[in-house]
Amino acid sequence: MKILIPFLLLTSSIITFSQPINRSFESANGKITLLGEVNLTRLKAAPFDAWYTENYEDYQVSDTELNLTKADSITIFMGTWCGDSRREVPRFLKILESADYDLKKLKILCLNTGFQNYKQAPEREERGINIHRVPTFIFHSDNGEEIGRIVEEPVVSLEDDINTVLTGKTYHTAYPVANKLIQYFEEYSLKELRKMKSKLLDQFESGENIYELNTYGYVLWTSFQIPKAQFVFELNAELFPEEATVHQTLARFMDSLGKKKEALISVKKGLQVEPKNANLLELGAQIREEVD
Repeated sequence: MKILIPFLLLTSSIITFSQPINRSFESANGKITLLGEVNLTRLKAAPFDAWYTENYEDYQVSDTELNLTKADSITIFMGTWCGDSRREVPRFLKILESADYDLKKLKILCLNTGFQNYKQAPEREERGINIHRVPTFIFHSDNGEEIGRIVEEPVVSLEDDINTVLTGKTYHTAYPVANKLIQYFEEYSLKELRKMKSKLLDQFESGENIYELNTYGYVLWTSFQIPKAQFVFELNAELFPEEATVHQTLARFMDSLGKKKEALISVKKGLQVEPKNANLLELGAQIREEVD
């Protein structure tokens, strides 16, 4: 028995800490989604092979010389449900293979979709890494630290962006406003950021994409970082006051917190932009009914 107990403990620890790979979820309509860590064999198999093979074969790797030696490992966060992931991930992997990169140093993590598990992995590997768009390609040094990342799509090309990141040159991702705000959340408290709001509005006013912060806010919301999510949604509503979508999002968020008055204010602002917006009209009626 003295010999058996350590063996049982060891077996138990293996069962407890080993994580399955290539998990999938099939929705009611038959759509299959990969979740968590997956390997290339599964990613290239049906039903994913249709888009993987097409985007892999169609992509022509440039003659740009790549030096991937600084990337001791690479992590890809993606969604098999995401059009950008379906396009960019096969291209990225073709580049790695063309450069003879050791794919054993590659980890692929598939995230969920849907509000409750929005861009989350089953074991929450994305937690603390600030994943707000997929795919996200993260390059790590030999000590595990992040060297840099490419978010969703390249700024110039995948090859050029990889070189820029790995050579340590200044690199701004395709979503500079969200990434800058992520940096500010690490450097300042929410109280300090609220005092800086006018400066942030001036700094970010040139942003043209209302969905950049909208998406980031949803990521914070669904991961229960509520105060940060509120700040992001409010900031976005002030950046784009003439867009009904941002007021609708803020209204839904406030309603979820039970802040009916604030939610109705956002509904009103949205309807001033689009008086016949069906979603806002329905939301406003619903909130008023709950208040009455």
